[in-house]
Amino acid sequence: MALEGTIKDFGLADILQLIGLQRKTGFLTLDGGSDTVTVKFLDGAVVGADTSERNLEDLLGSVLVRTGRITDAQLREALRIQKSTLQRLGYILVKQDFISDVDLEEALRIQVTQIVYRLFRWRAGKYQFAAMDHMEYDNEHFRPLSAETILMEGARMIDEWPILERKIKSPSLVFKQTPAGAALDVPVASLLDADIDFGFQDTPESAERAKAEIRISPDERDILRLVDGRSSVQDIVDVSALAEFDVYRLLFELLNRNLIEEVVLAPVAGIAPSAVVRSRWGSAALQVIVLALAVAGAVSLRENPLTPWRLLGRSHETEILKTYVSRNRLERVEQALQAYYLDRGGMPDSLEALSRAGFLSPSDAVDPWGHPYAYRLDSSAYELAAQGPAGEGGGLSVRHPFTASQRMVLDGGAADRGRTVRP
Repeated sequence: MALEGTIKDFGLADILQLIGLQRKTGFLTLDGGSDTVTVKFLDGAVVGADTSERNLEDLLGSVLVRTGRITDAQLREALRIQKSTLQRLGYILVKQDFISDVDLEEALRIQVTQIVYRLFRWRAGKYQFAAMDHMEYDNEHFRPLSAETILMEGARMIDEWPILERKIKSPSLVFKQTPAGAALDVPVASLLDADIDFGFQDTPESAERAKAEIRISPDERDILRLVDGRSSVQDIVDVSALAEFDVYRLLFELLNRNLIEEVVLAPVAGIAPSAVVRSRWGSAALQVIVLALAVAGAVSLRENPLTPWRLLGRSHETEILKTYVSRNRLERVEQALQAYYLDRGGMPDSLEALSRAGFLSPSDAVDPWGHPYAYRLDSSAYELAAQGPAGEGGGLSVRHPFTASQRMVLDGGAADRGRTVRP
């Protein structure tokens, strides 16, 4: 099977669905520019994944050290043995009794899924699938992941990532525990976790404390402990044994419960009095300069070629800018349609339905000239078209043919396909 192209034309969900349906064995290579990811398939199921920055075994070793499963010395010893025997790192770690089979299986699953699920956030890149007769992987400690399972989780992530990023806007954000969160940061092996009835009579205070303990899950507790007021979100992702998406989701939950809060950088204290005086004089001088410039601008307003009404009068430049804006809005409409398809297993009848479902902002369904985008859907493709400045056609247009796998999903769709639909 010759399968190659760009992610924009043929999304990751379509690629995985096609490989899974045809039960193919081989390597899927995706090049995103700054990173290249290789995913291994056996009979349509994922059995491994590597990145160009670090391969799976390097990631495995560093994660096991960061999470305290093994020590630096144990990792160095395992790497020394690997260099002389060429055996898999996981096999050596288990053979040396550094970790258990269960620990290795869980670590491998987390690392592979973390690499694959991160691909769902790619918006551009190239892909190529190379078919193979056989695929080598650690079949003792890794259970193949079906394409259907990955697609279901990927669709959920596509839906939830925008929600998570509304509060966790950057991986460089730093959070700290609130007083309520600090009260929950207790040892894991507490009496509450042990779930043992010692026959003691509960007081109202102990009952309330127990209730608070029960509400927090073990994973939430682990992430809460990593929130120390110094580590960034990315630091927590790197240290945690959980996948990136799960870390963001748990941080989001802790934020909603007011157990953590963002660290706001305070102004630097200890400035010398002389520096304060200089700063005040500098600020006053700057205000005088700004005021003088404002007066000069007001005097020369009529002759100023950079006033808004003069710039708007340059219709050619304005129309070019509006064309770029229209192109960007069409791309957002396309992304919303793809998300709708992954979530609902079908296509919307109109852009208005797409907006009602929460996948598209109503303002993105209208071009910069105030004309609604035309949306046409039939059994073979969908088309989007902008009307242009005059509203009489001739603007930008996009046609997206459905793949074979998409047509299978869309079979038996809406009876009114083939007509032009406007929001």
